[in-house]
Amino acid sequence: MSFSTLIGLFAGISIVLVAMTMGSSITLFVNIPSVMIVVGGTIAATMIRYSMKESFSAIGLSFSVLKVDNQIKDLNKLIDITEDLLRINRQKGVLGMENYEINHEFYRDGIRMLVDGYSPNLVNQALKEKNRLLVSGAETGAGVFRAVGEAAPAFGMMGTLVGLIQMLANLSDPSSIGPAMAVAMLTTLYGAMIANLFALPMADKIESWAQGESYRQMMIIEAIDSITEGHNPAVMRDLLAPYLHGRKKVSDDG
Repeated sequence: MSFSTLIGLFAGISIVLVAMTMGSSITLFVNIPSVMIVVGGTIAATMIRYSMKESFSAIGLSFSVLKVDNQIKDLNKLIDITEDLLRINRQKGVLGMENYEINHEFYRDGIRMLVDGYSPNLVNQALKEKNRLLVSGAETGAGVFRAVGEAAPAFGMMGTLVGLIQMLANLSDPSSIGPAMAVAMLTTLYGAMIANLFALPMADKIESWAQGESYRQMMIIEAIDSITEGHNPAVMRDLLAPYLHGRKKVSDDG
């Protein structure tokens, strides 16, 4: 999890909770019927738009995005690894790369396939397919969280309307109007919090993560192609240099 994500989550939740407790008890902001309307309605609406499998996949993807990942992220280090592998391949052949430690799952899988005897063309196709599935899954995951971000405020407003109708039905008791209005407004608060403190930021986080991972994977695919072509390290670095400056255009089909 990046520091910006951690700080953002902690700061956002803390600010809201502190503001709630400054003027009253936190229990004032707890209302079970309001939670049922907003949370239950949001889940129902999301399940209508996306299948259960897609919804659970999005939840799993969110954990993958937020977890601490020790894999190599720096593109320069990946290029250094490629240079090492080029030299090993030239000196010892493909099998010589078998014992080289690579702290990146995608890169490690590509080298493993080469060592296992897969043709360079088949390795290239397999890695591009994995990259495509990553991008497709991230798009779906982000879409699920955007659906939550859209539905939560809407159901918050619906809950408010339900509360107002119930309040207007009991105008004969003026003393109940204030508390009833407060309860009615809670659903709007819940919907806004779910959307803006969780769902929409998570959708953006997934899209940002997928963009970075896809870009890194496309560079690795070209690096493995360079290894199979037997390029010398200077040529390989020239081929991969555009990735270091963000100038490499990655098409949808790879």
